[in-house]
Amino acid sequence: MVQPPGSKEITLVLLDTCTGTPLLDKKTKSVTSPVKSKSLADLRKEFGSKKAKRYTEQQERLNMNIENVKEHLEQTVADINVTQLNTSVQDEGESLYRPKINRNASTKEQVYLLGDLVPKEVLDSLENSVTEVLESEDMTEFELTPSIQKYIEALRSSSFPEMVVIEKCKILLYIHFLVKFLNTPLKSMTKKFIACECSELVDKNLKETYMINGTRPLSMRDKGLCYALVLLMLALDYELDLEPISKELKSGLKKVQEFARNLGFSQSNKNKNVFILKIPVPPPVMPNLKRKRSSI
Repeated sequence: MVQPPGSKEITLVLLDTCTGTPLLDKKTKSVTSPVKSKSLADLRKEFGSKKAKRYTEQQERLNMNIENVKEHLEQTVADINVTQLNTSVQDEGESLYRPKINRNASTKEQVYLLGDLVPKEVLDSLENSVTEVLESEDMTEFELTPSIQKYIEALRSSSFPEMVVIEKCKILLYIHFLVKFLNTPLKSMTKKFIACECSELVDKNLKETYMINGTRPLSMRDKGLCYALVLLMLALDYELDLEPISKELKSGLKKVQEFARNLGFSQSNKNKNVFILKIPVPPPVMPNLKRKRSSI
């Protein structure tokens, strides 16, 4: 808008406008000068409001020299010994539920050692009971589980030497008490509960091996199943029909088969329910032993 001097007329003139902003080089855009920062801080403290002064003082107190902090930390941790943690995968022999296994064994007898499953003195404590069972005319009086009674009857009529029969029967009788123990309801496991009346060592062994703090979580049932399968393999010359033991332990056959594979057993070509132990032992498989309620 233009108005000449002394004139009452005005002239409207159209002008182009633009807004300018300072253009900084990208390389220096994020660089903050320590001198400039200090100058701004001094200006705020000298001429700023109370709020600006208080803010500036707080920033100065919080602004720490990184190098000084680093040096302080280095001095602090200089005398601390750092222990390297072992993050490797847990060995199969140290598994919560699996017995110790030697997959590099050259013979079947070396894959699982009986002493790693049940202490010798525990099995020996069953010798008197084994003698009674083997000499009995009516085995039903011992109330053995159906499969264990069947296996012992087969041993009585076998051609194995007497010492071999006795040793195998010790294992089978221990499995009988293990199955009964795993099938016992938790509410019945009071302080007076006895897992094996004919042997205090077996009773103590079952409670210490397959119980935690006086109770039997699902993980301990899985452990008992694994140990029972391996013990049966040893007693039955490394060939086992899984169906009877799955029924007696009230476990699904598919689950028992999965456990058997994880234990290094191979499915027979003749019968899918029969598993065998063969050399070389198959490599480990990825187990799917976790269940929603399982504590494994």
